[in-house]
Amino acid sequence: MGSRFVPPLAAFLFLSLSLSPILTPLAHAQASAPLYLALGDSLAFGVGAGSPADQGYVGLTTAVLRASERFSESGLDLENLSAPAATTADLLEPEGQLARGLTEILRRAADGDPGNDVKLISLSIGANDLLALAEPDAPCVQNAGSETCRNLLTQTLADVQSNITEVLGQLREAAPDAEIYVMNLYNPYSGSGEEFELIASVGVQQLNGVIGVAAAIEEFDARLAPVFELFQGRAEQWIAQDGIHPNDDGYRVMAEALQAAIEGRPVSIPEDLLALPSDAPPANQVTASGDGVDTIVVLLALPAAFIAGAFLSSAYFLMRGRA
Repeated sequence: MGSRFVPPLAAFLFLSLSLSPILTPLAHAQASAPLYLALGDSLAFGVGAGSPADQGYVGLTTAVLRASERFSESGLDLENLSAPAATTADLLEPEGQLARGLTEILRRAADGDPGNDVKLISLSIGANDLLALAEPDAPCVQNAGSETCRNLLTQTLADVQSNITEVLGQLREAAPDAEIYVMNLYNPYSGSGEEFELIASVGVQQLNGVIGVAAAIEEFDARLAPVFELFQGRAEQWIAQDGIHPNDDGYRVMAEALQAAIEGRPVSIPEDLLALPSDAPPANQVTASGDGVDTIVVLLALPAAFIAGAFLSSAYFLMRGRA
């Protein structure tokens, strides 16, 4: 396979500036069906799928839920507020996804019909927050080995955790009975054979660590839908031609991870998705905890090796992007 590398931090950014958010605005007449509310970045949008609205993980999950016994009679509305390039801070803007989502949650809660309340919420966010480290005048671009750059990386990870914590807290307060699911991230280079495959894995796990910490806060009662382990060794199969986002099969895998979390069962990948290309390296070469617990424990301990790994992965992608 040719080089799949793209500009600085692209492995973690999952953005597409040329696309607009998928909005599924619902009529403000009283809705009769319960609502699935999706928030996030280009992954929730479906960038990389042949038809983002239908073949992204949000669209696929919605189709399965609508056909399920749970929603076959009531139906299920979808409002996907996700936007490519969105950061965790963007979610918290006055007219951002969270504000718009909360408006819909409260509107439905106040209409006197509990049958049309928001029942499910999914969140996929975080990777684009590292984009600021690659701005042309950013300290990490000027000197990736500087203390200033290390501090910025540490602060970025802290901000991701803080912002996701705030988002989940507000969602839970507004929708105390809704089910909340948080997707973590995958390494799009896993199984590609590229020289930066391992360091990309380290970097993604740094981000998954802080995502997992926020999702694990007990009062939020959120459930993690982990995809990192599922994508190990599968870049040749499940990543789109842009080298970053999932293809149609990759989104089927993400949808299965979310559906398994919703149904409280183990993930079961369809057989037709599992066969590796004959020249691909073995899957699951890099191990990670399936539920994120090991990553969370390591992050909370803040060992020197963890901080060094985060710094090195960020510096590596910044320097590669300038080459």
